[in-house]
Amino acid sequence: MNGNKEAIMTRRELNRAIFKGTADKVLWQPRLEEWINTNRAKNQLPAPYRDMDDWEIYDYLRCSRRYAGRAGLVQSLNRAGLVVIEERHPSHRVITYRTPVGEITTRYHDLWEGDRLANERIEDFPVKTAKDLRVAIDLVNRQQFRADVKAFEAADRAFGQRGEPTLFLTSSGFTELVKDWCGLLGTYYLLNDEAAVVEEYLEACERRDNRCIDAALQLPCRIFNFGDHATNEFTPPPILKKYLIPRWQRLAARLHKEGRYCHTHWDGHSKLMLPYLRDAQLDAVEALTPEPMGDMTLDEIKAAVGDEIICLDLLPAICFLPNYRTSDLVNYAKRVIDMFAPRLILGISDEISSVGEIEKVAAVTEVVEKVCGLAE
Repeated sequence: MNGNKEAIMTRRELNRAIFKGTADKVLWQPRLEEWINTNRAKNQLPAPYRDMDDWEIYDYLRCSRRYAGRAGLVQSLNRAGLVVIEERHPSHRVITYRTPVGEITTRYHDLWEGDRLANERIEDFPVKTAKDLRVAIDLVNRQQFRADVKAFEAADRAFGQRGEPTLFLTSSGFTELVKDWCGLLGTYYLLNDEAAVVEEYLEACERRDNRCIDAALQLPCRIFNFGDHATNEFTPPPILKKYLIPRWQRLAARLHKEGRYCHTHWDGHSKLMLPYLRDAQLDAVEALTPEPMGDMTLDEIKAAVGDEIICLDLLPAICFLPNYRTSDLVNYAKRVIDMFAPRLILGISDEISSVGEIEKVAAVTEVVEKVCGLAE
């Protein structure tokens, strides 16, 4: 790419231009929050980042920022007839939802570092039977959304010219089965044994999606992410074609009609899904993870996205670990830019980890500056 140093755009302008299809360079937009938050909590931020806030760290590294979370998209739960019971123990936590339909309980394994909850995972999923799933349906039906325009505008102002803020919408009902309700095996057992109730649950999620979009479209936000974690294991092609692609097509059509843009999140191993990407009618795909971390080559990804779909990220997170050479990362970044620009928002697939080397982020900044010029 040949950068035009005389026509310097702001990072926000470039972010918009890439989605509009009018850009002639790439935007460097790594997600640094995991590295920042974990090292700050451990009081391990190195100099000169120790006394900086998040915005100052992004500015120091001359990076764009992507997410404003759910700023302005207020989610609530109708609590009529609902009882929530939470029990806390030294190494685990139990949450029970008791509804007129029945009750379900989730058990979380908590990992503490001193007085800080460092991590948690579900060790006993709440939904195992059709009866349990009907409770989950009741909880999905209770989810409500409203727009808080002032809250979004405040987040938008905080971004300044650093980028066009993206908001998270609801994840798909199917991936929530895997992540929150049943686990991977439990989801597929339930789908096989109780398909009618699973369909009822997914219809409730579709109505929930519509409520979320209704509220989101009241905000002056241009870019949305659907929050899915689509992978070969979670959503293999038969599931992708039946449940995910129709959802993306439906939601993308609503957003496109209002002049908005959307993308979803494919991470981990996604090679089996690549042939179906263009069917989704999305503007972009986030976090496709190439080899040596994922199961896809850059050539395979390029064949799937062509010159139509924007790629967000593409630099494998493991390349930012100490055992990978900076020179290899630099060469890899150059290749990604050469192959995918200008339909590229360069970033880290999925994010830089807390033990990643922040110096390598600075090295990629220099690559982008030399190849096509950094947006301001």
